Amino acid sequence: MPDKKRFSPSRLTTNGRFGLERENLRINPDGSLALTPHPEAFGDKLTNPEITTDFSESQVEIVTPVSSSIPEMMLHLDCLTAKVVKGIGTELLWPLSSTPAILPPEEQIPIADFGPDGRDKNDYRIYLSKKYGRYKQLYCGIHFNFSFLQEELSEFLTDQSMVNRFYLHLTAQAMRYRFFLVHLLSASPVKKDDGFYRSIRLGKQGYQNTRPIFLDYTDADFYVKSLSSYIKKGTIEGARELYQHVRIKGKGFEDPDSPPAASRVELRIPDLNPLYPGGINPDDLYLMHLYLMWAVQKEDLPFDAESQKEARFLCDQAAMMDVSDELSVQMNQMFDQLYTFLSQSDLPKIYSDALDHAKQRWLNPELRYAEQIAARTQNGKDMNEAVFLAKKMKETYMKMADSPCVP
Repeated sequence: MPDKKRFSPSRLTTNGRFGLERENLRINPDGSLALTPHPEAFGDKLTNPEITTDFSESQVEIVTPVSSSIPEMMLHLDCLTAKVVKGIGTELLWPLSSTPAILPPEEQIPIADFGPDGRDKNDYRIYLSKKYGRYKQLYCGIHFNFSFLQEELSEFLTDQSMVNRFYLHLTAQAMRYRFFLVHLLSASPVKKDDGFYRSIRLGKQGYQNTRPIFLDYTDADFYVKSLSSYIKKGTIEGARELYQHVRIKGKGFEDPDSPPAASRVELRIPDLNPLYPGGINPDDLYLMHLYLMWAVQKEDLPFDAESQKEARFLCDQAAMMDVSDELSVQMNQMFDQLYTFLSQSDLPKIYSDALDHAKQRWLNPELRYAEQIAARTQNGKDMNEAVFLAKKMKETYMKMADSPCVP
């Protein structure tokens, strides 16, 4: 665990390395899934580091270059989105994390083809299709990657083992309290037999492993050992199949055969937000950054299996449209803790503004993303509104499609 005397709010800066991954389905103008190959305009999906595909050939993925600030990262996202919008011709980008209403039979959904040199990727996607089904693999979202500056960490973390413990602690705490972001960033309301989800992707019927996975966050060796045990038992194929909302990244954590060397954390929580052309409210990027800065200095009892079960239960509640009494209490406590953290920190006003705006959404249900989208789509029954938002997104980015990308 980090030493609170040496790492406290007063030592924090907003410096870091930022990156986003965003997935969208390509659709036809009528709202049906586009079954065309990955556009040639984007080059080889295997070698293009910025525009590729995820599970399906119909599922385009944008990966921003590493940025030194959130505004720089957003510039990259806008530039790459403009490239994609121009490169897909008359097709549109589906703006929701949930899938379009018009889908072909499951066996007709095209699995991404990376060619002979990408055989491992091809085989892995075939494996996923058999295990989880192709429909579930079409859920799209945003991954927010962040690392603290190494030169700042090196002032009090003097070797790699200390860096590993630092990022393990951050990952554990971000997992423990993830219900907060799950509720606030959910934007894919769908009614199912077991209830009304504010995020079908983040809920019990969404992107989860077939069996619960509880890892050992005590230290890097125990973490890798616990992860390897699930791989050996066949619960998951490898670290890349670890469908957790927060993941630690780096050698050894992504490939257990290598010595562990944590380098960043990945928040896999945000739904695509169709209310914003880029798929995310810029406020929420600052909210996530604030959340991570708070989480890394937050001390708790060990995040053991029982604590992980409790966190999973609360997270499942947060993904539902109805707000339970327990979740309400926990959400209010989280806001209190984050405001206290802000009062002890010298952070730019944009972070307090982001928290204020999130608090307003929490206090006023009609302002929450899922509630707004449910109202506009008649609880997901009217997908014409989603197609309208997709067309609006395309118009926005076509205007800047020929603008040069930031260097």
